[in-house]
Amino acid sequence: MSTLPDDSPPDQTTRISNPPPWAHGGGAAVPPRVGDFEIVSKLGQGAFGQVFLAHQVSLGRHVALKVTDREMAGRSEGQLLAGLEHDHIVKVFSAFADPDTGLAGLCLQYVPGADLGVLIRHLYEGGRQPQSGAELLAALDRLRRGDPGFDPAALRDREALGADEFPQAVCRLGARLAEALAFAHARGVLHCDIKPGNILITPYGRPMLADFNVAFDRTRHRDGVRYGGTLAYMAPEYYAAMAGLPGGAADERCDVYSLGVVLYELATGRRPPRLAPPPESPEPGGPDALDRVPRELAAVIRRTLRPDPADRYSSAAELAAALGAAGRLMAARRELPAPTPLDRRVGARPALALALAGILPHAAASVVQIGYNLVEVNLSAAQGMVFERLLWAYNLVVYPTCGGIGLWLFWRITRKLPVVGALSGPQLDALRGEVRRIGARSAVLGAVGWLPGALVFPVAIDVLAGPLGWQTYAHYFVSFALAGLIGCVFSYLCITYVVFRALYPHLGNPDAFAPAAARAEVQPLTAPLGALMTLACAVPLVGAVLLLTLADGVLTLGFRVLTVGLIGAGVAGVGIAERIVRRTRRLAAVWLTGPA
Repeated sequence: MSTLPDDSPPDQTTRISNPPPWAHGGGAAVPPRVGDFEIVSKLGQGAFGQVFLAHQVSLGRHVALKVTDREMAGRSEGQLLAGLEHDHIVKVFSAFADPDTGLAGLCLQYVPGADLGVLIRHLYEGGRQPQSGAELLAALDRLRRGDPGFDPAALRDREALGADEFPQAVCRLGARLAEALAFAHARGVLHCDIKPGNILITPYGRPMLADFNVAFDRTRHRDGVRYGGTLAYMAPEYYAAMAGLPGGAADERCDVYSLGVVLYELATGRRPPRLAPPPESPEPGGPDALDRVPRELAAVIRRTLRPDPADRYSSAAELAAALGAAGRLMAARRELPAPTPLDRRVGARPALALALAGILPHAAASVVQIGYNLVEVNLSAAQGMVFERLLWAYNLVVYPTCGGIGLWLFWRITRKLPVVGALSGPQLDALRGEVRRIGARSAVLGAVGWLPGALVFPVAIDVLAGPLGWQTYAHYFVSFALAGLIGCVFSYLCITYVVFRALYPHLGNPDAFAPAAARAEVQPLTAPLGALMTLACAVPLVGAVLLLTLADGVLTLGFRVLTVGLIGAGVAGVGIAERIVRRTRRLAAVWLTGPA
C-alpha cells in the first residue's frame, strides 16, 4: 500500500461557513458533527482517511480530527502516537468511534502553519533560490493556516531560524526532525512514510512529524508487518521488503534515507534520482544539485542517501548530531571577521599564499644576513673568494632542497582543496591534521636550512683559505642564527594566518565535529603567537646590539647603515608581526570560543 502519490496537489484548508456533510474517501459522508467534535474545515485527505479542523465541544479547543471507516480504525497509529510524547511529533489526544455515523479515528493536536511540501514549492517557485531562514519564515507567514497564539519559548526558535542562512535553516529543521525520529526509534517505532507532506511547520518555525499511518512498532509486531510508504522517498531495501524481493529490510536506516530525500529537496528544490524500482539514473555528466549546497550539509545528505544501508548513518540520533555539527560549522564561517582585500586574495589563491608565506620571509632574511656578512666580516681576498663561491653553492643547494620540500608539503594540501567535497570524514580529518602541522613543519624545515650554515661557512673558509679568529666564527653564528629566527618566525606567523583564513574553516567534518575538539585543535596553533611576535620584534634589535658588541672599534659607513637598518627592521617587524598576530587571533577566536 502507499500513501498519497508524490505528485498529488498540496493540501489546502477549505473554509466553510455552514459545514456540509463531507464525503469520506471510502464513500461515507462525514456530517457536521461527529460525536464530541464539530467539523470546522477540511485540512487534507490521504489514503487512510480525511483530516479536519474540528472544535471539541467538551473541552472548548481546536483539534485535528483524522476520520476513517471503522474497518481502518483497527490500525495502531493511535497506540503508536500515544507513546510518543515529543516536542516535534504531533500529539494524539484520544481515539474515537461514533456509533451513529459509523466513523472512527483519532483526535490529534492541531498544528497551525503549513506542511513542508507547500513551503518547498513556494520557495523554489519560478526558479528562485532561497538564501535565508527569513525567506522561509516569510513564505510560512503567507501560506500558514490557523492562529498559533503567543508562545514566548517558541518565539526564540523563530528568531534563531530567521537569523540563519538557508543551508543553516535546513540543518536546524533537519536536526529537530532527526531528534524526533530518534525518539520514536528508541521506542521501537519506525515512521516509514517521511515526506514533506507529512512534516508540518508551525508559524514559529518548529517542524512537527505527522502521519504515522504506515508506521509499525518493531517491539510488538515482528510478524505480519504491513509495509507502506511513498515511492519517491522510499529506501531501496524498504521497497524490496514491501515487494517481497531479496535483500529487503526495514530498520531505522530506512527512515534516515527518507529524511535525507526530504533534506535534499528542501536544500535544492528538487528530489534526488530515485533508487527504489523503477530506479532513476542521473543525467550523464549532469550537475548534482548538491554541488550548490555548502559542503558540510551536502556531505551529510549524501551519506543519508547511500544505497547500502551500512554506509548511511546508523541511527537518527547520529544524523541529528551531524546536522547540528554542519550547522555550527557554517555558523563559524559566518562569524569570521569580514575579509580585507588581502584576505580575499588569500582565500582565492591559498596555494600561492602558502608558497609566498613559506619562502618570502626566508628570502628577506637571506638578504639581511648576506649584507651583514659582507659589511661586518673582514676577510682576505682569498677568503672572500671562498665565501662568495660558498654562498652560491650553499643557497643553490639549500633553497631548492628545503624550498622544494616545503612546496611539496603545500601541494599535498592544496591539491585536495578542489575535491574536498568528495572526501570522506576520515580523509577530511587527516587533511585538517596536515593543515594544522604545516606551520611547524615549515619552521623546522627552515631551521634545517639555516643552522648548518653557521658552521659550514666559517669552517670551510678556515680550511680552504686560512685561519679565522673567534670573532669571525661568532659573527657567522650570530648572523645565521638571527636570520634563521627571522625567517622561521615570520614564515610560521604568515602560514598560520593563511591556515585560519583560507584552509581550516573549510575542512570541518560534520560527522565528528565538536566545539571542544575544535578548541583542542586550534589552541596549540595560537599558544605560541605571543612569544613569536616578541621574537619577531626583538631579533633585529638583538642583532644590532650584538653587532655593536662584536665591533672591532672601526665604525665604517657600511657598519652604521647596517646597524640603522637592523633597528629599522625591528621597528617594522613590530608593526608587521602585530598585524599578522592580531588578524590570526581574530580568526582563531571563532573556534576557541565555539561557534554558535
